[in-house]
Order: sequence, then C-alpha cells, then structure tokens
Amino acid sequence: MPTELIQIDGLSIRYKSAGAGPPVLLLHGWGASMETFEPLFQALSHAFRAVVLDLPGHGQSSLPPQPWHVSNYLDLVLKFMDATGLDQPHILAHSFGGRITIKLASAHPHRAGKLLLTAAAGIPPRQSLRTRVRKVLGATAGKLQRTARTSLPASEPLIRNINARLLPKLASRDYLQAGPLRETLINVVSEDLTSYLASIQSPTLLLWGDHDRETPLSSAETMASLIPNSELIVLPGAGHFPFLDQMNKFHMRALRFFREAA
Repeated sequence: MPTELIQIDGLSIRYKSAGAGPPVLLLHGWGASMETFEPLFQALSHAFRAVVLDLPGHGQSSLPPQPWHVSNYLDLVLKFMDATGLDQPHILAHSFGGRITIKLASAHPHRAGKLLLTAAAGIPPRQSLRTRVRKVLGATAGKLQRTARTSLPASEPLIRNINARLLPKLASRDYLQAGPLRETLINVVSEDLTSYLASIQSPTLLLWGDHDRETPLSSAETMASLIPNSELIVLPGAGHFPFLDQMNKFHMRALRFFREAA
C-alpha cells in the first residue's frame, strides 16, 4: 500500500489509509514508525478504514521545529484527523502513542471512539532505588552536555567525554538513540498522565504482555482501575510489542473489540 505525504503546520507527515468502514487510527510508539504496525494495519483494513502515520521526528515525517511536549503531538494528531476526515475514529495506540491518546480522549472526548491501549506509556512505573538514581544521573549527564555546549568555550572535548563515558552507562536506550529528539523525549517522559485517566469516557481495552519491561503490567492495572469503562486483558508470554509477540491473539481481540457495539 503506497504512502502519502500531507503538510501540517509546515511539517511533512507520512501516512497511509486502506479499507472501508468505521475508521481506526493507529499511533505508534517512541522510536518506531508506521511499519511497526504493518501486519495489524493489514488485518484491520479488511473490516475498517485503517489509518496510520509517522509521528513527527519518526519514520519519514519531519522533525518538530523545536523540543515538543505531549500536547504538541496531540495538536498535530487532531489537525491530521481534521485533514484526513477522521471525525471520531477508534484509536489503537502503542507505548508513546498511548500518551497522546490519553490526553486526546480526556480533553476531547467527542473526537475519540473506542480506545485500544497496548503497552501504553504515561503512568510512572514503580522503580527500584537503583533505577531512580540512574535516571537522575542520566538526566544530569544530558544537562551537563547541553550546558557545556552553550556556556563553556572549547567544550567539544568535554562533550565527547560525556558521550563516550557517562551517557552509555547511565542513560536509557531511548535517550541514547533519540538524537535530535532528546529534549523532546525528556519533556515527554517527565509528564505523569495519571490524573487524566478518570476523565476518559471512551470504552477502553487494555491489551498487555505479562513480560513487558518497558511499560510493566502494573501500569496497565493502574489504568484499568482509573479509566471508568475499561477492561484489561493480559497476553501471556508477550513483551512490549504484544501485537507482534502474540500476533494472532492480538488481531482477534482487536477486531472483536472494535466490532462490538459500544
């Protein structure tokens, strides 16, 4: 299925659409692209109008013009929905896409149909003391790097030293791979979306892997307890990508959920 480009606020956004019927919008995770959803996109397109995009800074879409927050991504997604005729689509969101969806469904309930959240981010997981210390030190290393670049003359040797010695030991994999999106990533992961959950009115299915280490099952349990009309289904043996790890079971659950009357 060929992809298309659409211009939104000066950004080039890659997307594709296939199928007919009630629309389902797919929002991918951090560091991913629309290709992550390819088998799921194809399965949904047999019964629905499936629409998927590369979020700004991912895949082949433009980089944000400055460090963004979750709300900036939400604004972009709402404008994308307007531009592609998605009035009130069902939304299937993975990981970072879940952050956008939580804010969208809470602040704009009339724009969201059913929600399927899988390995969705937004709830700070319970962490060991060691993990919390590593996160603080990793963030400090990043700030040190930025301060050196902007404030210290001839700072490149120091920056290279931070990159080579400190960051690989302390920073997360996403941070190390974020490149020009590092400050955006810091903005995104610093936001706790727990307070938004109780305002979600959409019927919500939480599909989670019990081996997820990125967004652990405890996060799903918190969401299930706070989102009023929600159900949690655990897929044994699946990790952070349940729609790939347990593909057939995931497709069956997703199709059944979106087909059922609200």
